[in-house]
Order: sequence, then C-alpha cells, then structure tokens
Amino acid sequence: MSGARTTAVACKQFVAPGGHLRSGNYIIIIENGIVTGIIEGENEQTKSADQHYSAELVTPGFIDIHNHGFGGASDLVDFWKHPEYSQNIFPKLGVTSFLATMVYPKDSKAAGTEETIMKIESIVGKTDGIGAVCEGINGEGPIVNDFGGLPESDKEMAIPEFQALLDKMPSCKIMTISPHVDKKSGYQRIKLLLERGIVPSLGHDRVATDEEILGALRLAPSTQFHITHLCNVCNFHHRTPSLVNFGLTEEFPQIPEYNGLEKPPSIEIIGDLRHVHPLTISAILKARHFSNIAFISDCTAESKPGQKVHYNNREMQVSDDGKCLYVSGTDTLAGSCCSVMDAFKSLIDVFKVNVAEAAAMVSETPARIAKLDHIGKIEVGKRADLLLFDDKVTLQKTMVAGKVVYSK
Repeated sequence: MSGARTTAVACKQFVAPGGHLRSGNYIIIIENGIVTGIIEGENEQTKSADQHYSAELVTPGFIDIHNHGFGGASDLVDFWKHPEYSQNIFPKLGVTSFLATMVYPKDSKAAGTEETIMKIESIVGKTDGIGAVCEGINGEGPIVNDFGGLPESDKEMAIPEFQALLDKMPSCKIMTISPHVDKKSGYQRIKLLLERGIVPSLGHDRVATDEEILGALRLAPSTQFHITHLCNVCNFHHRTPSLVNFGLTEEFPQIPEYNGLEKPPSIEIIGDLRHVHPLTISAILKARHFSNIAFISDCTAESKPGQKVHYNNREMQVSDDGKCLYVSGTDTLAGSCCSVMDAFKSLIDVFKVNVAEAAAMVSETPARIAKLDHIGKIEVGKRADLLLFDDKVTLQKTMVAGKVVYSK
C-alpha cells in the first residue's frame, strides 16, 4: 500500500457486479475513497489498514435517480434550494447518491427555477462529508403531456428556450419527455437530449401511440431510452400499445415495425406499493430482467402522516399511513414519502427476490441507466460507497467515498 490512509471492511457476504452474491471471508480495501482491492482472507496488507469495519453483508450504496427532496422549505419546488436538508437524511436510508429531480413550473421566474438549478449545479459530485452525493439533475418535464401531480409547465416550450434550459443544466442526466408532444416538432427536443448525452425518459403521457413512441426510439435505434415511473401517468392497452406496453417488453417481437431496434427502454418503478400495486410489480419483475429495472422513491416529502406542504402554491397532504403525498382533498398522487430502502426490503420480503438482485435494482441498475460509471458496484476503481448490514439485513453503517456518514 502507499502512504494514503486505508480502510478495510470485512464481510461474510457482498453483492458483486451483475447481481451476484459472494460468500466467504472477504475484505474490501479502500484507499483515498476508492475501492482498491477485494481480498478473500486476511493478509499483511489488510492487517495494516488504518481503519477496520466488519459486517455480515455489504452492498453498493443505493442510488435514487428520482427524488424531489424531503424538505428544507415550505414549498416543494424550493426543496433543492436547500439540498443539505435531504443530503443529511439520505444516508440513514442507505442512499449514497441521488439525482435531484427538478420540475419546471410555467412561471419559472416566480418559482425560482434558475436559482434552484444553480444551487444543484454547485454541489454536483462533492463528497465533502455532508451526506449523500448529488450526481446531477433528473428533469421531470417541462415537455410533458399529462401533468399528474406535477405543477403545470410550458409543454410547448419553443426549441430555443428549451435549448437555453439545457444549457443551464450541464449535469442533467435524465429528462422526462412526452413522445406525443415532441412528435409535433419532429422530435427536435429529444434530438437535443441525445446530442448532449442526456437519457430521454419517455413519460407523463397517457395518449402516446405506438407510432409516436417508435418514432422517438428510431432516432437512436441502438440507444436505450428510459420510461419514467412505469404505470404512473402512462397507459397500457392489449391491442393499441402505449408506454406501459413498451415498459413490459424485454425483447422486441420479430415483426417489421420493430426491426432495427436493439433495446426496449429501461424502466423505473415507484417502490412504495401504493403507486403500483404489488400484483403489478410481481408481473413486471417476471417480465423484465433486473438489470433493466430501477426502483425509485419519487419522494416529495418526509413520511410524517397528515403533514401539509405546498407544491407550487397548491396544498398537499401526506397520507395517514405516511406513504404518499396527495393533492389535498383529492385522490391525485403527488409523489411518495417512502425510500428506496423500503423498496429494497419489499423486494426481499414481499417479492422474494434474492438480496443481490434486489440490491442491484437500487444501485447498479440506476447507475447504469443514468450513466454514473463511477458508482453502483463494489469493484476495484469505483468510489467506495458501501452499506454495511447485519445478519437481519438491517443497515448498520453507510459509507460515502470510504467515510462513515451514518452509523446506527
């Protein structure tokens, strides 16, 4: 070893890349916040480490690629102006990295959209010990056809204005866009996303047709698109396919209309068992490979039953069981109050998914979807974002870049 401070994490099991569980007496070596070795059994190198930790199970840190924040302001659209509030909460939920999910209210100046973007951009990639690391922005809109619980945005935003918005968000990794709306422009906005390496996430579109969706996918036949919170604010029909049909497809059928398309879109599922019924989740888990499914929180508030918050000046209320946020006085869902840790536990306990594949759906898969190549796996060269669990799969410690940021 060099003169840098080193950490050794001993474990009986760890989740290896590809959703594989390795069992034995393993030691993960960390140097300067990076995994530099994975060794079976002790040796002089591991004994000489400056710090030692142990766990029954080690998984990669969880990555929430769709999260609006937990609080820090009186209005939800302002949550990411105060990111430290959420960054401090994430580690106890096993989240080591996240994409700050942005919405774009029609009156963006009044909503302070540019100020929020500037704040997020100022913290991207910083591992300064505050807590979880912001890896960039997930833009939920503005080009969406059906708003659901979102504030109304300028879904017909002119191309120059849309381009200017993207210019302000160099860290944008994913953006939700409606194929039904963007087809009217010849998919110019989706083309801009592809040119910038931003993952187009088709969603918030209940009326998108097979032709409109295929038109988007054919812009880049070898590129894997994404679908925003499958089953929510999008539709399924057994004869006239829409977004949910595409989200249930692991391989395109061998018929002419799908020729040349290589990869059906990856998908994300809100894991609170309320936005998507357990029967439906069970069917999705059978239909898609775990490497194409990311479980997300779509968090919009802390889990405080009955709490009222504002969302672009509309009143919202947390459900009595603390699981979801609703537009007050309606049955319109406006996000979840659960975490990806809740989804991880449900995958194991409710859906009987093995622990390694469950972990992959909240770490390796979301990292791949969002093109976050430096995290999501326990592998030499990756940032040492690790979760240390006991034999009951209860979180004991959360490490970001090799530093403990949460300890039970």
